Amino acid sequence: MALNLNLRLECISFVLFCCCLIAGAAGQNVAGRNPTGPNNVQPQHQEPTLKQRPPAQSDAERHRIRLDISVSDASRNPAAGLDLGDFTILDNDQPQKIVAFQQLDPAITGTANLAKVLLVIDFVNSYLNDTAVTLDGVENFLRQNSGHLAHPMTILLLTESGLQVMSQSSQDGNALAEIVHAIPSAVHTTYSVAGGEAYLERYRLSVKTLIVIINREIQEPGRKMLVWTGPGWPLLDGPEEFYNARIHQQNFNVMAVITNGLRKTRMVICSPGGGSEHSFNKYLKPVKTPRDMNAADLDLQVLAVQTGGWTLDPRNGSRPEDQINECTSEFGVAYRLEFDPGKPASPEEYHSLKVMIDKPGLTARTIAEYYGEP
Repeated sequence: MALNLNLRLECISFVLFCCCLIAGAAGQNVAGRNPTGPNNVQPQHQEPTLKQRPPAQSDAERHRIRLDISVSDASRNPAAGLDLGDFTILDNDQPQKIVAFQQLDPAITGTANLAKVLLVIDFVNSYLNDTAVTLDGVENFLRQNSGHLAHPMTILLLTESGLQVMSQSSQDGNALAEIVHAIPSAVHTTYSVAGGEAYLERYRLSVKTLIVIINREIQEPGRKMLVWTGPGWPLLDGPEEFYNARIHQQNFNVMAVITNGLRKTRMVICSPGGGSEHSFNKYLKPVKTPRDMNAADLDLQVLAVQTGGWTLDPRNGSRPEDQINECTSEFGVAYRLEFDPGKPASPEEYHSLKVMIDKPGLTARTIAEYYGEP
């Protein structure tokens, strides 16, 4: 249920606006542990190096939109073997010419181009008695198939102190399981604190963490899936009388930064425990202007759907390991398409996206929207 907080929503917008300003610094100061485990799956310090300046891009190249598209049948099996003629892209309901096309199939491109998974173990938004269940489920997932993971995975831990990077990216599930096994489940979280201030603090920290992750991954190549365990973030929905034009604009700016950042990072979100869709369905609406913006439009489950990812209802009795498996089961074959919508008429101009497949019984998923950039 959405929370109608009797708080001044300036607090929310100000914090989110500051998140964007500090994202660059935050990405360089992610708190970390020095975990140990088999095969030395642990962070390593790298000396800074000079990088060559990338070649100048033409206007057409600079404004190209690049999409990763997952296609599956009614049983959610990935569909391979499609070609350029099977796809139609609509940008604001207008057909677009596809200027580049590539099938991303590990069977063709090899394991070097495997998409990777970022697994966030969320203690901030979880009930204390659920953390042990989550840790056990994550460990069970990592140890299945004799510890061989289909995708490289990085373990991240979110606590009140911030985001901790627990491992390097690895396909050695047993090594990662040892790291997860060493995480204590009795970690204090703000969930036990009563009142709207606790909801606001959890929301603030969650959104800031997403920005940190985007900033951390923006230069890393390849597709990524962000699997965020737990029930999701507080669904903040404030009365309209608490908003003004400045608040709307600031929240809208953050929405554009996160939406475009997820696209450029090539990241989809899966919320394997985020509850039933009825609680956030009304926020799956176009946010075309600042006036349309609500804090709940940045909810985890909303972002999952908008990125072409998944939300899973834990009330079906599935275990955490089953939910993570469901998140990653379709994260194999994909298609990379590019089109050139031209220079936007104005910064942060809203664009809706729709991808259609000329094959019966197939469904395509990709980002649902983007915002124009100068």
